[in-house]
Amino acid sequence: MLVRVLMIAIVTLGLAAGCEKTNHENIDKWMQTSKGPGKLEKTLADESLDADLSAHAAVNLVRIGMDAQVRAAFEKMSQPRRVQVIAKLAPRIWDLARIEREDALPGSGQIVAKDALIALRKHADAAQKQQIDGYLIDWYGVMSYEARAKVGATLGAQVMRMVGPAGGKKLISVLNGVIAAPGQETTKIRIGDELMLGMAASGNVDAVKYLLDLARMDRGDPTLPGRAMRALHKAYVDPGGELELADPAALVENLDGLVTIAKDETLAGAPANDAIELIRAAGAPHCLEPLVSMVSLPHPDRRFRYTAAYAALLCGGPKAIPQIVGAFPDSGSYVGEELQGAVAGPIAKMSPPDQVKAALRDLLENGGKLGKWVAIEALAAMKSTEDAPRIAALVKSKERLSGYWGDQSGVAAKDRKADPTLGQRAKELSDQLSGVK
Repeated sequence: MLVRVLMIAIVTLGLAAGCEKTNHENIDKWMQTSKGPGKLEKTLADESLDADLSAHAAVNLVRIGMDAQVRAAFEKMSQPRRVQVIAKLAPRIWDLARIEREDALPGSGQIVAKDALIALRKHADAAQKQQIDGYLIDWYGVMSYEARAKVGATLGAQVMRMVGPAGGKKLISVLNGVIAAPGQETTKIRIGDELMLGMAASGNVDAVKYLLDLARMDRGDPTLPGRAMRALHKAYVDPGGELELADPAALVENLDGLVTIAKDETLAGAPANDAIELIRAAGAPHCLEPLVSMVSLPHPDRRFRYTAAYAALLCGGPKAIPQIVGAFPDSGSYVGEELQGAVAGPIAKMSPPDQVKAALRDLLENGGKLGKWVAIEALAAMKSTEDAPRIAALVKSKERLSGYWGDQSGVAAKDRKADPTLGQRAKELSDQLSGVK
């Protein structure tokens, strides 16, 4: 009899253990048991349970380093259920990710929780995304941004690209704090690359303006102009696979500032070139007029004009060829190889070819000396044999192609070449196209 009573008791206890109730108390207890993680996963996945229980299970999985299992569960969950669970889960995850002091660096658990918020965001509805974005902006938008931006599965600039202009607005206040920080009477605090990239990636109009102001600001840091422009270039022109391109609308609103930097001779080189490419990235029709205006601009660096023209061609396409080439001053001095490589060559590679040829024929008819020169070089590069007679029609031109052979100051006077006329170059190219040897 005693044996039977003991057996019943053992079976009863076993059933009780196997049917352990899913409640908040047990969800916390399961974190400490060997089978607990599996029970937490089942609780998260069970769509028949109250959403708050599933959210509690999810946050506990994150606590014990099983955030990958949480992400996998959300991939399999129905969308209505995802929304229900995220409503309860996002504030719980934020409690894990939150860092009390702005100057403090996150611990490993806080970094994992921050990444978990980002993972949740793609499954959230519009209101929940806004809530999560607010959490992320608060997490990143602090004086320790430079360090926080580099940790976790998703970097700061990628998050700023995700949350958009609101993130850029918060980073403006961070930069204001850096610039206004006390104790900079002799040595200024270095403005970090990550902070500038985050501002650029956000697509915030005012953040872009601020970066353009930084490029011209004297903070005793000769690298600042290049780094500020490089941040914008990375966000809007060439992210190198690290980011999605930022919305060019912020560039359109800042075209005047970009043009100012492009024309600034003290910023010649990389900063000016980046500004020109950013103007192009603003997109047509906005980019064309500013770029064309720079083609005719006197500049100590002769490559500046070619850089602006190339960007204008990319902006305006074949129909803009006469306008762009027409902006080159006829009175200028141009090295033949440079003009061919930087202007005529790129034009010859544009498409569709029939539109390109039509634009070049227009230059042959109506262009000045430089326009006709570019036209015959480009048509020859396109091997447009049907245009050989049109090119040959220029053989009587006596206009001199000044500077054609480049700098000959180091060449003995007797060995220097005379610059050809437009007619001589036209004959040479028409003969090539006609097969004349």
